[in-house]
Amino acid sequence: MGKKRFFDDRLKYLSFIQNTGEKKEISLRLYPHVANMSKNKSYLRILDAGTGDGTIKSNIIKSFHKYHPYTSLLITGKEVSYEDLKNTLDKMPDRFVEHPNLLITMTNVKFSELGLIENSKKIKNKKVKEFNLILKSNNSFDFNDQISGSQLGNFIKKNWGIEIDKKGRTSYSNPCLIRIYREDNENHLKQFINSDYKNNNYDLIIASQAYRAASSVKVKINNVIGPLMNLLNKSGNLLITHSCGGESIQKILKLAFKDKEAFPNTAEDIIKHLKDHPSEENDKYSFGKPSKYFFKFKKAPDQTVTELFGHSNDAKWANILYVGQIPEKDIQVLEANTKLHNKVKKAIDSAGQISFQNEIFNIKKIV
Repeated sequence: MGKKRFFDDRLKYLSFIQNTGEKKEISLRLYPHVANMSKNKSYLRILDAGTGDGTIKSNIIKSFHKYHPYTSLLITGKEVSYEDLKNTLDKMPDRFVEHPNLLITMTNVKFSELGLIENSKKIKNKKVKEFNLILKSNNSFDFNDQISGSQLGNFIKKNWGIEIDKKGRTSYSNPCLIRIYREDNENHLKQFINSDYKNNNYDLIIASQAYRAASSVKVKINNVIGPLMNLLNKSGNLLITHSCGGESIQKILKLAFKDKEAFPNTAEDIIKHLKDHPSEENDKYSFGKPSKYFFKFKKAPDQTVTELFGHSNDAKWANILYVGQIPEKDIQVLEANTKLHNKVKKAIDSAGQISFQNEIFNIKKIV
């Protein structure tokens, strides 16, 4: 049941990124923060705390080169999915050509373990599996050949697996660490690769859809936001963006699942909880004012069947279910109620253009 749910969710995710412009809209809101990173450091560290298909990570590296062309970039990506790891790596060869002084790290560990992975031999009694890929040559064709080659590919196939418990929660089979960098920059970067390098904190952390919208504020903070806050350097910036529905989305979800609240809390609720429940660390942070942004379902031409989930209305419904993170058992109950199911279909049809809404806010370490 757990694996079926995991792969069903992946299909909905693939449909969502194909049929909406969310990745572009998120990237546009990250660029100013990349531009404002310190110009006085020889290197900067960025964490993408959930790379997905790698689009945002690739966009961040591009923007970093525009604003910091001579600064070394150490960028880490967290991703448990084998497919998303491969999709992310596929986007990296060109980035090593444009920005040679680049160290890309990929890992699959939990948020609470991100501060341990780079200088630990074991995590939870599991040996950390490491692979360093040192790129030879100076062009993207050769870099692509090496990144997609059998050495790294065999390491990933052997070690980058997932385990799913009875509650459907995913975790890694083995804690893994992949580092990729250019050979002609090895001498400059090796200080960050040695196990005695202690500063694993970040100047910028990006948490995009890093938790389930329906989770409680406490769960979001304890499992994701809190551990990421602890990884910030002095003056480091944590950017968090998540779904908050949107009027048309929430109206349809309420019609279909009247007893469910897909988006029970907001960014303001998260910030309020952090301020109302101060820890020893909380006075070291400032909290930015949340803002909302929209992106739309990209309508296919009339009578065109999209590659995933068929006709336009079917794709809209799949995307709404994905954003609302509705459990499969609830979807099955709805589909068994023909009258209500048809009512929902009509509501989607009459809604016309579907707009999704996200929130974004930042937490900055000030001490």
